[in-house]
Amino acid sequence: MLLAAASLAAPVLAGIVYSVAASVGLVGAGATGHASMARVAYVLSERVSWASLLWTLGVSAVATTLATAGAVVVAVMFRDNTTMHRTGRLLASLPLPIPHVVAGALGLWSLSQSGMLARVAFALGVIAQPADMPALVYDHFGAGLALTLAWKEMAFLGVVATALLVTRGSAAEEAARTLGASARVAFRRVTWPLLWRGLAPAVVAVFVFVTGNYEVAALLAPSNPPALALLVAERAADADLSRRGDAYVASLLLLGIAVAAVAVHEWARARWEPLAP
Repeated sequence: MLLAAASLAAPVLAGIVYSVAASVGLVGAGATGHASMARVAYVLSERVSWASLLWTLGVSAVATTLATAGAVVVAVMFRDNTTMHRTGRLLASLPLPIPHVVAGALGLWSLSQSGMLARVAFALGVIAQPADMPALVYDHFGAGLALTLAWKEMAFLGVVATALLVTRGSAAEEAARTLGASARVAFRRVTWPLLWRGLAPAVVAVFVFVTGNYEVAALLAPSNPPALALLVAERAADADLSRRGDAYVASLLLLGIAVAAVAVHEWARARWEPLAP
């Protein structure tokens, strides 16, 4: 079992070791052959690096929150085994197999100022012309990017949330209702804690994936500030070979976000586990 786990971890660990070595100039484009923290210090001193990091974290947090809220609504609304509820779950899960690059293209087609939403609003008389549609693509706040990622990831979280309610939540909520709890109290005190604790690992996974997503960001994100994944790609393709190593430093920032998200989840899990029945 340990060998199997090591085999799974080996590519990740090799990538981390190489990225660290490239960040200090030991390997890769522009390598000097001796370790130096100059490249790391340069990237961390750039304003664009921190602007990109904070912008990416903000958009990822909004997208993950929207996806989680939508998944919970889907799980609660379509939790029974009736035909209507099964159909609702099926429709909600349809975005799951769609590739992210296709989801980004759909977001561009739907949310741009010449897209479907703008044309529908114009046809209904809500706006005078399609160009009057608020900018949701390439906008500074990343609204179109957050909405597209939330729509795409809600399907995955919805499947997880529905499975949790079917396998763990129904019996406990029925027991609470039998003991006299109202529907609202039973959901707040029984169903929601079970749902959130079971859904938390998937939410962390979605947040980490959304933070490092390249395809949708390349189609919908603004150029200033760039998404962190786009900053990595931009530095990796820089004509100046001495700057290509900066991409490894930026990629380690993405790794730091992932490690921090997992650490926060483990800290929270350690606090709520003693309360579990």
